[in-house]
Amino acid sequence: MHDGKTNPAHGGRGKEKCLPAEADLFFDIHCHAMNMSHPCMIAFLTRCAKAIKELTLKELMSSINSLTKIKIIRELFEMAGSYKEAKNLLSVMENDTGSVFLLMEDCLLGKYGFDPPLLDRENGLFIGGSAYKKAVLTPLIMDFGSPAQQKLDTYYSVPAKKPVTEQIIDLFNGINKYLKKSECGFFEIYPFLGVNTRNYTRKKLEAVLNQYFAGFKPSRASLMDKSGAFSGDVKKLGAHSFAGIKVYPPLGFDPWPENEADELEKVNILYSLCEKNKIPVTAHCNDEGYATCGAAEAELYTSPARWENVLKNYPALKLNFAHFGRKALAPFSDWSTRICSLMYKYENVYADLSFNGFDPAYYVGLKAFLEKLPHKMSKIVPDKILFGSDFMMSLLKIESYSKYLSHFSASAHLDAETKKAFCSVNPNRFLFG
Repeated sequence: MHDGKTNPAHGGRGKEKCLPAEADLFFDIHCHAMNMSHPCMIAFLTRCAKAIKELTLKELMSSINSLTKIKIIRELFEMAGSYKEAKNLLSVMENDTGSVFLLMEDCLLGKYGFDPPLLDRENGLFIGGSAYKKAVLTPLIMDFGSPAQQKLDTYYSVPAKKPVTEQIIDLFNGINKYLKKSECGFFEIYPFLGVNTRNYTRKKLEAVLNQYFAGFKPSRASLMDKSGAFSGDVKKLGAHSFAGIKVYPPLGFDPWPENEADELEKVNILYSLCEKNKIPVTAHCNDEGYATCGAAEAELYTSPARWENVLKNYPALKLNFAHFGRKALAPFSDWSTRICSLMYKYENVYADLSFNGFDPAYYVGLKAFLEKLPHKMSKIVPDKILFGSDFMMSLLKIESYSKYLSHFSASAHLDAETKKAFCSVNPNRFLFG
């Protein structure tokens, strides 16, 4: 870690780069920069259609009464609102990734009408009573590719391949574009590599991990040195191109496949390297989101309980439970409570608040949840919570990046010190500690 002073580092393009003090850094530890070519949209659509068919017309008509009619009308209005937000999301996803980063910065600068702007070119980003000279984004790549995917029930039945390499190329080209075209260069962008061990043989997995993480040590200066230096050839990307690894259980990744010897061997390779080299791992942990495996498998693999054997074997693993275990009907669920127990037991276990903060009421519930924790946990857990937006997916619930950040900034249920811990102190330790 740095000593809190301004430090020089030589950039990957031969220019000297200056690092502001780490106390001046705002972190969005969970965001995305995807375009329409990246996700497997047909698999998601198929899953949605299956869920809709489960509600048959007969079941609906048999339950019609006054209360049900009111509920249906309300749900129709909610669907209309969701349609509006979905269009907003798609308007962002239609862009290349470099334009997405520029759009996010312009949003903070007030160019889309958010008033007052959160970002001032001279003074920085104002969040929760503090000003931040720079923001660190960690866009999370998702490994959508699935060689075991079944044929589609369509005329053109062969599913499109979604190699993670294409996302890597798009993302690093996007970082180059952002650094070249940004008016103020407010973002430092350090991606996480999406890994699904099921998409690799053992030999290929070892090759990928060695390419990107051999000799890795958590270092902001090293990450900045590589930032913007992408030549277009992924074979030339090496250590410190990525800041960490993202795993996504609903895509079929099982954190501890104890009954599958080959898969267990592969996840052990992954965790061993991550623990040894202090590579941060972020794992999806709520019961919503993009899923291609069955509902039962998705819930089993996503549960924090599935990580208990992992942490028993790799107790120093840096692990972030994304979304703090939120469930659709319970923002603070049994999963959230279990995560707190793991935070207390293991020094390097964290949780981020991504997506949850689209509703200002979430912070009311968060304060109450933390206050109800046993005393021994209440001293530990607040130091393990990380701010994240889940942009661009949060646009399904909120109209803009600025509005999401403003809900966090303005909340009266978190004091200034807590906000600074969540969005600066804690993620700095998770990422660079």
